[in-house]
Amino acid sequence: MKKRLAVMLAAALSVCCLAGCGASDAQQETTNGTIQEESMVSEEETSQEETDEQEETGEQTQEQADADTAILVVSFGTSYNDSRDITIGAIEEAIAAAYPQYEVRRAFTSQIIIDILKERDNLYIDNVTEALDRAVADGIKELIVQPTHLMNGYEYTDLARELADYLNRFDKIILAEPLLTSDADFEAVVKAITEKTASYDDGETAICFMGHGTEADSNAVYAKLQDKLDEGGYVNYYIGTVEAEPSLDDVVEALAANGGYTKVVLEPLMVVAGDHANNDMAGEEEDSWKTVLENEGYEVECLIEGLGQIEAIQDIYVEHLKTAVEAGTAFAGVERAETGSAITELTDGTYKIDVESSSSMFNIVKAELTVAGDDMTAVITLSGTGYSKLYLGTGEQAAAADEADCIAFVEDAEGAYTYTLPVAALDQPIDCAAYSSKKEEWYDRQITFLSATLTEAGEDTGASQEAQGEAAPAEVSDGTYTIEVTLEGGSGKATVLSPAAITIEGDSMTARIEWSSSNYDYMLVDGEKYLPVNTEGNSVFEIPVAALDTALEVIGDTVAMSTPHEVEYTLTFHSDTMLAAE
Repeated sequence: MKKRLAVMLAAALSVCCLAGCGASDAQQETTNGTIQEESMVSEEETSQEETDEQEETGEQTQEQADADTAILVVSFGTSYNDSRDITIGAIEEAIAAAYPQYEVRRAFTSQIIIDILKERDNLYIDNVTEALDRAVADGIKELIVQPTHLMNGYEYTDLARELADYLNRFDKIILAEPLLTSDADFEAVVKAITEKTASYDDGETAICFMGHGTEADSNAVYAKLQDKLDEGGYVNYYIGTVEAEPSLDDVVEALAANGGYTKVVLEPLMVVAGDHANNDMAGEEEDSWKTVLENEGYEVECLIEGLGQIEAIQDIYVEHLKTAVEAGTAFAGVERAETGSAITELTDGTYKIDVESSSSMFNIVKAELTVAGDDMTAVITLSGTGYSKLYLGTGEQAAAADEADCIAFVEDAEGAYTYTLPVAALDQPIDCAAYSSKKEEWYDRQITFLSATLTEAGEDTGASQEAQGEAAPAEVSDGTYTIEVTLEGGSGKATVLSPAAITIEGDSMTARIEWSSSNYDYMLVDGEKYLPVNTEGNSVFEIPVAALDTALEVIGDTVAMSTPHEVEYTLTFHSDTMLAAE
């Protein structure tokens, strides 16, 4: 161990010389995101006698074996330096103390925060891809990943998908759980936050925790945590969210219903006390939680402290890591078939097939697979026209390849970009780099052709929107009407304005859909992308409607989270509610 630490120290000094990075008293953040303690200075190198003995016997020491294993702590990140050090940094230090034999590394999932820190502070922190590539290059064979995420939501799922792309580049990947996973976790968190704020629980003060909220199903953790508080008799504790439910309005209503409160204490239910805590919660703007509650007549005190500062919360992450390490269960990747389909199972011909993409920015809306003997080729159609060419391989390989090896787009009759490429196997991820015409840069993508979705090219699967339901009633003349519309899917937080306006012209119908937030930057209907028709207020789209009284499958892309996420919904327009617009 001493020899390894000495080598790490030398590496740290080299980085400082090249990058000019400073160090805090507790730790130094280098370009590779490694957490390095100043106590390394006092470590001595392994004696030459020990080294000679190892060479003669061929024995591998524990320290050498440990060098093949590393712990990667993955966090959303924050641009608030003080909060980062005492929350994320504290969790990392607790993990390092529990596993001193392993190197602890850092990665953030928010590229926006990474870019801010780089430009503002000359501080370099890896994103997940960079951290994984660095671990591969450093010869790490077993990678233990501990996320500091609150729940198994979009961020955790995205991390799992990215790890799945590296399964064949490590001997083993172990992925530990986020904070709120088991019932025991909820009980431990309730104990931690109530003990920390016990001095405020005087019967006249409401203690309110502000979570982020998410469109994902995992948003249910907030309601469950509230239930655990209620079950424990903590009647003066309330939980709300910024982006989902329960909302601030729900919290205000609950406070008024219980009555008797003269003061409200606000604290973030987030690992770090960053932008949401300082602005959405404690800011002076008219819509901040502090201002809204003060206008309701309450005295408000804000505690700008992240969950990561609480030692008991740090302990939960350490326990999750210990559980994962002791179980030793290797991460198996996102759900998909383990082996590719044999070509001999398919007769020669053309088939429709769904294709899974690793990126929502590389959305394949249609694919046809052609089987000829032992060969398979596919024609894929993208939802946009931003990529001028593809390459079967990584972006690095594409940049060095000949132009003749790239796959150029071909416009179809409707102007969509199509690409014809060979398919080596089904149900297996295939590296497919995409070249952005606008940014003149290659992007790494992976696509998987899903054998379970194969249908004959001429077969009607009943999935076509045009084939479902009833078209516009024959007796309805051209014009604009109002119609009741119901929305299903997502987390249940989002809504659309109902009744909506619908315009009928001949055999076509177009509806004007207004969402309950301004966070939707596009919608997909039958694979076609539709942009907002307004620039202010809630997001509004005009989309085609193939039939009434039938669920119309749509996708709404929300930018409320750190990265955009496509959320699946269905819209149903009810013909019996149609009225002529006034």
